[in-house]
Amino acid sequence: MKSIICFALLIIFTSNIYTQPVVTCTQTGKFSNGMLSFLLNDKVGFVNAKGNIVIPDTYRYYIQEWGELPYFTDGFTMVQDPETELIGYLNTRGEVEMPCLFKNAYNFSEEIAFVRIEDHVSLIDSKGGALARDILALNAWHSKFVEGLAGVQKQFAYGFIDKKGNFVIEPVYDEIQDFSEGFAAVKKEGKWGFIDKTGAVRIPFQFSNEPMSFNSGRTFVQSKDNLWGIMDTTGKILVEPKYKQAFAVNDGFAVVSTMDAKWQETFYIINADGKTQKEYIKGKNSKETITFRSGFHEGLAVAMKDFKKGMVDPKGKVVVDFLYRELKPLENGMAYFERFDEKTKKVTKGYLTSKGVVAFTIAPPQF
Repeated sequence: MKSIICFALLIIFTSNIYTQPVVTCTQTGKFSNGMLSFLLNDKVGFVNAKGNIVIPDTYRYYIQEWGELPYFTDGFTMVQDPETELIGYLNTRGEVEMPCLFKNAYNFSEEIAFVRIEDHVSLIDSKGGALARDILALNAWHSKFVEGLAGVQKQFAYGFIDKKGNFVIEPVYDEIQDFSEGFAAVKKEGKWGFIDKTGAVRIPFQFSNEPMSFNSGRTFVQSKDNLWGIMDTTGKILVEPKYKQAFAVNDGFAVVSTMDAKWQETFYIINADGKTQKEYIKGKNSKETITFRSGFHEGLAVAMKDFKKGMVDPKGKVVVDFLYRELKPLENGMAYFERFDEKTKKVTKGYLTSKGVVAFTIAPPQF
């Protein structure tokens, strides 16, 4: 009976290997709106989280961000007419919902997109209707609406506009970040501080180095000697700068590291107040030492042990085993991986779920 059960399990396991979807492509983009873009023969298509093609590779490769494939936001992505080279919008059913009329077009955010008609930038809604025309936004390719406002550039200075294209925070800053939890880091006269949505300065301009965005009411700020500390929304320093490396707080947890006098780096998982949840002391040898390669994304952080990557949760539990030569942070529930087989000397590439299950693999076309 045991032999029969083992044989049955072997059949199931082997079947899963051979029936696992393989996406043939030369490049992949990022998961968004439940789909992943892929490039094949200079045309872009999309697969779902199971690796099944939902939009065939029939559309011309339109570059919005250098080196980045198109991706869906708010149910739309951009396509380009091969004859006119004008841009339109594709919906998740693979239909061109907004005709190719724009000289340039950019991803939707909060159901609004920046588009360029001739030399003028406008705002459109998800039905293609114009919300604002000829707005003075020179860097629309970087702009997106976050918490109702979008950062734009005018005459070499930055400010924020509302969804009607009006400046609600005048362009007087040298650099800006998007709003997060009602605060935006902005730089003026060489120093960083934080403003609220009315433009009022909430935390004075005092930081020489760029701070991180707020999450869980906390942010990391950097001292003159490049160490990171934790600050709350009142500007109070909760943890004095002591971390050599810090990954942004996410859902109440962060990954940080310290460096001792012997240049020994130790990693920690901490909560938003700086309390240590788990400490990763150097092991007896390099094969036992765990280091981190990312902060928490969707509840998991990429860590490395014996030159192989895996993922751990905020309690330090290993959720994805240390098996991968390359492993990217989770993005909409999926993570890119590369795994090297010591016996065959072959590399398998594909995507994992948040539980470490291989959803599908990717492979280059065979010529």
